[in-house]
Amino acid sequence: MRAFLAIMAIVLFANSAVCADADSKRLDDESLRGYMAGDYELIGRKPDSTATYSGHVTIQDVNGILQVTRTIDGKADKCVARFDTVAGNDKIPVLRIHFHFGGKEYDATYRWQSDPDNYPRFTGYVYLPGTKSPGLEALFPVHR
Repeated sequence: MRAFLAIMAIVLFANSAVCADADSKRLDDESLRGYMAGDYELIGRKPDSTATYSGHVTIQDVNGILQVTRTIDGKADKCVARFDTVAGNDKIPVLRIHFHFGGKEYDATYRWQSDPDNYPRFTGYVYLPGTKSPGLEALFPVHR
C-alpha cells in the first residue's frame, strides 16, 4: 500500500508540474502580446538587394492573436504574427510573420529586446523563397 501511495504521489506531482508549465506558457504569451502591442517605425533593406525602405507597423492583440498591419509607401498589408523558437534545444524565442510587399510574399523572423524605456524593439531577417542574402528590418516603438 505504501508503494502504491508513493507512486501515486509521484504521478500527481509530475502531472501538476506539466500543467503548471502549460499555464505559465499561456501567461507568458499573453503578457508578451500585451507588451508588444503598439505602433512602430520600420526601417528595412530588401532581400538580395541594397534597396532600403521605411514605413509604419502596428501590432495589436486581438482575442489572443497578434495582428500586424505594415504600411510602406502608403500601401497597407495585414498579417498575423506567431511566437516560435529557433536554434534547436536552445529554444530562442522569435516572432514570425508572413506578409505581402511589392507583389511578393515574404517571411520574417524577429528577435526583440527592451529599449532603455522598457518598450520592445525588434530586429529581424526578411526572406523570399530562394533568398541568398536576407533582408533586414528594425522596428522602433513610437512613443506617444
